[in-house]
Amino acid sequence: MDTLHTHKALPKEQLWNKDAALSRLGGNEGLLNRIVEMFLAQITQKQEALQKAATELDVDAVKFSSHAMKGVSGDVGADAIREKASSIENKAKQGDLTEIASDIEELKSLIEQTLIVMQP
Repeated sequence: MDTLHTHKALPKEQLWNKDAALSRLGGNEGLLNRIVEMFLAQITQKQEALQKAATELDVDAVKFSSHAMKGVSGDVGADAIREKASSIENKAKQGDLTEIASDIEELKSLIEQTLIVMQP
């Protein structure tokens, strides 16, 4: 069943839980800024790796890439990306890539929204 997913914009707090990330870092704003910079540098690369794995329907690569994306987004408080990457990882663990195309599109939308929110 092919359903058209509309990607609604999420509230800023759902995209980036900056306060929680800052709290985990003991309130160290400088450290958070460095982690955000690393995240911004890595997320596109990780997204491309996940897209490639999904295109090739490579379950192991989808698991690996979504797990890596979940980790870096969790570190920085990018909760919406972390949750979507986790969902993709769980489906891949079950060998289910039936919705991978729409999952990747939704993830792409979340990344775009999050990057806008995180820009200094």
